[in-house]
Formats: sequence, structure tokens, C-alpha cells
Amino acid sequence: MDHSVLQVVLLHIAVCFCSLQRQDNSVFPPTFLNVSKNPAHQQLLLEWDVNDEAYNSEKQMIFNIQINQTGANNVVWDKNYTTTLNKSNRPIRWRWVAREPMECMSYALRIRSLVISKDVPVSESWSDWTKLKEVKGLDIEDSNSYIFPKNKVVEEGSDVSFCCIGKKGENISALRFGDRTETSQRRMVFTVNNVSLSKPGGTIVHCEGSELWTLTFVTRPPGEPKDLSCETEDNVTLNCAWQPGSEDNLAGKHSVEFILSDRSNGTTYCHQQPSKNSCSFKIGHQTTYDLRLTAKNALGYKHTYLSFDVAHRVHPAPPFELSVFARSATAIELYWKRKHNLELLCQIKSHHPDGKVDLHNISYSTKSYTVSGLQPYTEYTFQVRCGASQHFWKWSKWSESVTERTKESAPSGHLDVWRSMSPGLDSCTITVFWRPSPSFHANGKIKTYEIFWEMLGEYPMSKEVPAPDNSTMLFLDNCSGNITVLAKNSVNSSPPSVIVISAASENDHAWEINTHTSKEDSVNNTEAGIYISWEPQSQFDGYIIDWCNHPRVQPCDFQWKKFGRNQSSALITSDAFRPGVQYSFRVYGSHGNTASLLEKKAKYLKELKPEGIPELHVDTVNSRFLTLTWDYDHLNESHRGFIRGYCVFVKDKYGNCMLEGSEKLIIQDGVVICKYTIEEPAKKTLTVKDPGLNKEYWFEVLAFSTSLPNITDDLIKGTAPHIKKVTTPSDVSGIAVALKSPIPV
Repeated sequence: MDHSVLQVVLLHIAVCFCSLQRQDNSVFPPTFLNVSKNPAHQQLLLEWDVNDEAYNSEKQMIFNIQINQTGANNVVWDKNYTTTLNKSNRPIRWRWVAREPMECMSYALRIRSLVISKDVPVSESWSDWTKLKEVKGLDIEDSNSYIFPKNKVVEEGSDVSFCCIGKKGENISALRFGDRTETSQRRMVFTVNNVSLSKPGGTIVHCEGSELWTLTFVTRPPGEPKDLSCETEDNVTLNCAWQPGSEDNLAGKHSVEFILSDRSNGTTYCHQQPSKNSCSFKIGHQTTYDLRLTAKNALGYKHTYLSFDVAHRVHPAPPFELSVFARSATAIELYWKRKHNLELLCQIKSHHPDGKVDLHNISYSTKSYTVSGLQPYTEYTFQVRCGASQHFWKWSKWSESVTERTKESAPSGHLDVWRSMSPGLDSCTITVFWRPSPSFHANGKIKTYEIFWEMLGEYPMSKEVPAPDNSTMLFLDNCSGNITVLAKNSVNSSPPSVIVISAASENDHAWEINTHTSKEDSVNNTEAGIYISWEPQSQFDGYIIDWCNHPRVQPCDFQWKKFGRNQSSALITSDAFRPGVQYSFRVYGSHGNTASLLEKKAKYLKELKPEGIPELHVDTVNSRFLTLTWDYDHLNESHRGFIRGYCVFVKDKYGNCMLEGSEKLIIQDGVVICKYTIEEPAKKTLTVKDPGLNKEYWFEVLAFSTSLPNITDDLIKGTAPHIKKVTTPSDVSGIAVALKSPIPV
């Protein structure tokens, strides 16, 4: 081949190859169509284009976007945006979200492009930059002052930027957000990090140095509403209610709005603020609903749903104007009204005085009912509620309550009857006591008690005692016979309660006078109870204990308690029992209606130290012996404990204790005291042997109950009136006289 022809061919091939290579790596410079601001969302909106060839070949391109702050000469954004071109996305759109409010500053933008190719390095294939496109802000304004954003709603925990722009000559000294402060000059941009919830009226933002201020509302997206429920009480109006899914901290137009709508037909029934979590609307001809409840605020929305048939959501209004009428001693009739004419079943609640509650179900639609099986002369409180008889859903609220008392009937059960006898020479006085027994029911208001007695050899007698008395005295010639007690109301009398007083009781116990009273300690007592025990006897079917709660006053509050045949001890309790008070208990064995005294006991809840000091006398004084006596009523029931003996304390003027038979006690400052202990409460005398000549002694006598007394300051000082001071004779003549007198034993 000719050399020149070969050169031409090679040159043509190279030109074609270069042309093809240039076509695959063409540069398609972008051109701006539009740049705009969306201040509400702090966005710049960009639109640009490239030539048709790039779209026709559906090039994959990279656009490098650079955004500068005008005047600050700093790049705030320099990143790439990659897209594949086609006619459906022409022109090319892109948005940028600024950190600061869009009005606060001016921006300048430029773009360059690159066709993505594997053969050509990126750095060698970028187009030239477009000319800068400016978007002006209010920072170039001199005639007015501005603050941004205004009245914006933001989410709790987010970072929010603010700016203040002062007019010409105005210096912004600080921007204050709530209690946070930032200082600057004419223009300020301030970012608050992790903002906290606002008060209901919002958080104040203030540009100090000017009069600029605004509000920012910091809140949360709404929570999903809870407990959506709908019901009707009349089949005319549907009432829906719900609970907010989260607490709303804002008020007014920025608070959460609730929208109730029907998904089946698009109807919106109501728009409600959170202060009213309910909605009511007419039912019309629609019977089924597919409801959607939307909670909505500026940060978002949440839905909840409810589908139902109205016939299954009937919740009647409570019955009203409830009235009652006592038909008998055991039945009360109730009447009520209903707000709407619906087919209902009802329920009656009756409250007993003891707190018991009965429910009476009525399975048919009615406006009256008779409650039976009640107790006579008892006050009951009634309420009524109703529910739909078909497709029952829930009961109405209870009606207002009404109270009525059943009529009286004759008393039922027996009275608990007991007696106390006081014998005389030719007569006796019987005090009869009574009280309701556990089985007794007055069944009305007791007006009187009827007492009947028939004593041996005498005509029957009777008397009426008005209520509320619970005892009466009978003055009788003898104490053998029957006594009957009945309680009487306006209808009739109770069954008779009988006690029998037999001659055997009188003879066996000598009218209770000579029965020994045992004095017992308080070992098994409690803080409020006195322990009593007795010897059981097989001929008795039960036992009775009686006592007085207040033995030192009259009336003494007479009490009694009954026990079974297998019991031989009891803890008698009473709020009236007090330490230091002696109580007398009588234990009886009972057989049928008769009773016989078994034991008499004197006991204390707790024994205390005796009060009062015995009156001391010195009967004989000589050198061989001294005779002491004292007066003290150790049997007096007013003592604060049983008197178990006495202690005689003797002090020698010179502090010695040389007396025969005494116990030597050494007390403070080495003082020596002689002590005699007498453990016989009836013995009230002491002989002190060999007191000696010309000796001066001080004597003190103290009674004791459960524990021995201590030496008193009165004896040590010798100043109290009850301290007896005795001086023995000082001459021999006194000894001679004493020798003629025998020493008492």
C-alpha cells in the first residue's frame, strides 16, 4: 500500500476515535432557572437545567453545589448531588435546609456538573462553575429591626437557632431565650440546644437592646389517643369520649387538636381541643360506624380506630325519682321513672344496716318492684340501675339512693335476764336485770318491759318498766319463786324469759352472806382483762359470773356473763377496769333457769402501792421493852391492793441498830435503820425488846401489798407528824419497874 494512503487512513481513524471519545465525555454545564426561599421551613429551593443531549442519553451526573454566606465569605455547604437524567425529572430540583432562620442572612450559590464515566478522572471532567446566584436576606436591611423565627413550634430536645437583626444604629446587646442569654452586636445568631418544654403560653425570646421579641412553642408530637369509646343512652345521640395519649403542655391554637371522623363515608363529626375529650352527634339512619380519632399538632399526628354497631352500645341514663313504700314488716315496694322509652332490664341494690348488700335482678322491663325477705323495723337504702334488654352492653349509673324502714312485728328471741339479791330479816330485795341476747330482735321500738313474779305462797304480781330502763327492784316477803321478763313493742310482746329463785339456793348459801371471798392475785391478768377460774361441777349445765364495773359508785354498772358447762375459766374484759380498784366477782352454777352461788372472788386488774399511813401508838415504854400498836383497816375495799403486812422502821438517834429481832439496814451517809417485817395484815402490834436506858428512837409503820416499802425521808429527817419519837427511862428506878412487868410475847 502506498505510504501516503496509509497515513490518511490512520489519521481518519484517530479523528473518529477522538470524536467518539469526546462525545462520551461531553461536559454539560448547568444553568440556573430559579432559586427561592421557604422561610417557614428554613429551606432554599433550587431549580437548574442542562442541555437536551444529556436528557436524551439519560446521563448519570454529579452536581457539586456550593452555598456561601454573603458577607461572611465562608462556605456553609459544599456537597454533591447525584442523579440520572430523564425527561420526567426535568428541570432538576433540590432543596437545602439551613440551620439558621432563612431571613437572617444572604446566601450566594453556584453549581458545576460532571458526567459519570469510568475512563476519565473526576478532577479532569468538571464543568465550569455557574455564576453566583444571590438570595438576599434581611441582614442587609438598615431601616427596620427583625427577630426570627416568629411563633415557631419546635420539638422538645431539638436544637433551635434564632437571629436578631438590629436596624441602623441599633446595637443588639443580648438574645434571651427563657433564662438563657447570648451577647452580640448588630446581628446575632444564637442556637439553643436541647430545648425543654414551654409553658402553656410559650417561651419568650427577646433581643435585648431593642423592642424585638417573639414566642417559641416547644412541645412533643401527639401521642396516640387512648380509650376511645362511644355509646348512646337514647338511640338518638352518640356520645364518644377518649383520653389523650400524652400530656399537652401548650394552650390555644398550638395545642393538640382531636378530629373525629368516619372512615366509611368521610364525615368529620368534630374538632376538639384537649380540654374537651368528647364529642356528641346525631345518629340518624346510620347504625354501624368505622370511626377514626386523630390527635394532631404542628409536629405530627396519631390515629386510633373504633368500629361498632350502635345497637350494641346502649348505655341508658340512670333511673330517677325513686320512691319507696313499706308494705309489711318484711317487704318494701319501689317505684322509679326512666328518661327514655327503651326496653330495659333493671337491678336493685339494697343496703342493710350491718353493711351487707343484696342485688335483685329484674329480667323484664318494669318501673316498680317489691323487695321481700327483709327484717322487721329495719332501715334499708335502695338504688336502681338499668341496662338494655337486648345486646346488653353495660349498666347505667346507679340512681340516687332512697331509704325506708320496714314495719314493726312482735319481738323475737329471748331477753338475757339475771338478778342480784339483798336479803333482810323477814324479806329480801331482788334487783332484776335484762338486756338483749344474741338471738333477740326487737323488731320495732321497745316501749315497755313487763315483769311478772310469782313467789312461793303468794299471788302473782306484775309491773311495767318503761324503756330504755334495763333493771327494776322487787321488794318481796320471801325469795323463792319465778320471775318472768318480756319486751313489748307496739305490735306484741317477746317470748318470756324466766329465772327461778329456789329455797335450796337460800338455804345452801345462807343468802350469800357467809360465802367466803377469796383474794386472788393478778398474775394471769392482761392490760384490760381480769382472769377468773372456778371449780367445775357436773350437776350444772353452765356458769354465770357477775360483777360491777364501778364498785365505788351507785349505780355500779352491774354486769354478768354466761359460760358453757365445759368452761372453768374466763378473761373478763371491760374498758371500765382500772388499776388500783378492787372488783368483786361472784361465780354461779346454773341448771335450767336456776342458779347457785359457788364462789366469791376479790381481784384487782393491777395492784398498786397502798395509800395512807397507819396511826401509830406507843403503849409501854421502859428499858426492857417497848410496845407499839397501830390502827389500820386492812380489809377496806378502797385500798389500791390487798394489804399483805407491815414494815416497822426504827431509827436510833445516834445511828445504831442494836435491837433484837430486827433487820439491820445501812442507807445514805452510813445511817443505820432497824426494820421489822410483819406478814400478817391482821396483826397490828410489835414488842421491841431491850431498847436500853436513855435511848431516843424514831418509829414509822408502813403497810405493803405486792412489794415491801422503802425507807422514807420522813423517817430520816424525823419531821413528819406520823413519825413517833420515844425516849426510854434514864434511871435505875425505871429498870426496877420494868423488871416487875412481863415482856409481851
